[in-house]
Amino acid sequence: MPDLDLGDQPITAGCWLTPLGREVIRGDRVLEVMAAAVTVDLPSPASGRLVEQCVLEGDLLQIDQLLAVIESAEGDEY
Repeated sequence: MPDLDLGDQPITAGCWLTPLGREVIRGDRVLEVMAAAVTVDLPSPASGRLVEQCVLEGDLLQIDQLLAVIESAEGDEY
């Protein structure tokens, strides 16, 4: 979870914009997050396949929390 610079407002996971198992390109929108009256679509940090969604819709999120696992073609995980 990146630091969205929203102070100490709680941040909640919204809906997944990319289904599990789908290929993504770095920058593709993968997860919607919400804080107060702000909704932000988080981009993929890397290209590869979304192999794990680590949070559910409605989960409260923390800065630096693992949100998903993306496996690259080289076998790296992000």
